[in-house]
Amino acid sequence: MSLIVEYELRTPILKSAAQAAEKLQIEELYGSQAGTTKLLFWAFGDDFAAFEDALESDQTIENYTTLESVGDRNLYGVTLTDEAATKLTYPLAAEYNVALIDITVSDETVVSARVPSRDVLLEYRERCLEKGVGFQVRRMYHEHEAETKQYGLTEHQREALQTALDRGYFDVPRAATLSEVSDELGISDQALSARLRRGQANLLWHTIADDPT
Repeated sequence: MSLIVEYELRTPILKSAAQAAEKLQIEELYGSQAGTTKLLFWAFGDDFAAFEDALESDQTIENYTTLESVGDRNLYGVTLTDEAATKLTYPLAAEYNVALIDITVSDETVVSARVPSRDVLLEYRERCLEKGVGFQVRRMYHEHEAETKQYGLTEHQREALQTALDRGYFDVPRAATLSEVSDELGISDQALSARLRRGQANLLWHTIADDPT
C-alpha cells in the first residue's frame, strides 16, 4: 500500500520570489530542447507587479513569462539558471519511483509525494542531502488513512466495509454471508453488522447527504 509523505525541502529555487506572493503552486517541470530547465507554476496574491519585480531579482531564475491571469492567481513559466537546476530533486524522485503529488512554495518548499516504502524514502532523502538540499519529513501516512479521514470512517469501519466488499457480501446474490465475513475479521456477527451500518451511514453523510457533518 502506498506511503504518502509530506516533506520540506530546503532549496533556494524560487525562495526569494516566493516572499512576494501568498504562495506558489508548482504545475510542471521539464527540460527544453535547448537543454534548459523550466518550471510552470501558479502564483497567488494581490500584487503581481511586486511579485514580478521579485522574479526579476531572484538569483535562481534566468527569465520568466506570464502565461495566464485568473483572479487572484497568475500562471508563470520560468527558466532556471544552470546552478539552480543542479538543486532540483525531481530526477532523484524519478529514479526512486517517488510520485510527486503537490509542491507548494511559500516560507518553505513543501512537497507531498507517494513513496514505495520507508526504505526508499530513507535512500531518497540521503541522496537529496548529498545534493546539498535539506530534507525534513513532516508527516507520513498510508493512502487508505487519508481516504478514511475524508469519508468520516473509523479504521475498523473501513476494514469491515473493505473485507465485506472483497468477499462479495454486497453482491446480488451475495457471495459471502455475514458470518463468513465476521469469522475472517475475528469478530461477532452483531459487531460486524453494527460496523457495516455505521460505516455505510458515514459514507452517505460524507458523499450524497445534502448537509454532511
